[in-house]
Amino acid sequence: MRLDVDGFAILRIIGGHRDSFTAITADVGKAARALLVKQMAHKGTGLKTVRDIRAAVGAEAFSLIIDGMTEAQIKSLASRLDRHAAAAKAADGTTRLHVLALAEGAAQPAPQPDVAAKTPRTKRTPAPPKLPGRIHYASAGATRTKG
Repeated sequence: MRLDVDGFAILRIIGGHRDSFTAITADVGKAARALLVKQMAHKGTGLKTVRDIRAAVGAEAFSLIIDGMTEAQIKSLASRLDRHAAAAKAADGTTRLHVLALAEGAAQPAPQPDVAAKTPRTKRTPAPPKLPGRIHYASAGATRTKG
């Protein structure tokens, strides 16, 4: 039977005794970055969680983590944090800066744009069929012969 350990406690111990874990220093940094990126990429992560992460790790470390994220990850995060401005920010290339501003609290998510009320569609009535001016049928003047 396998027993699981408390991962947070182990990471806390590793952080508190760095001199005992010199062989895994680089791996700890990579794992920490991967865990934070995974948390921010999670579909349930909202603006409050991102702001809490920034407060926990600090502005400088958070900025470095955001800089290391791929464009696809940044676009996905931006669209979750600010649905209505994500497309505009992606178009002008400021998505990463916008995510940093949202996390810092310097920017707020854009409100939903006003959508003009749709005009009700009118039903088209079919045009009346065109009638020919005169009917010219050869059988129209036929007569019966007795025979």
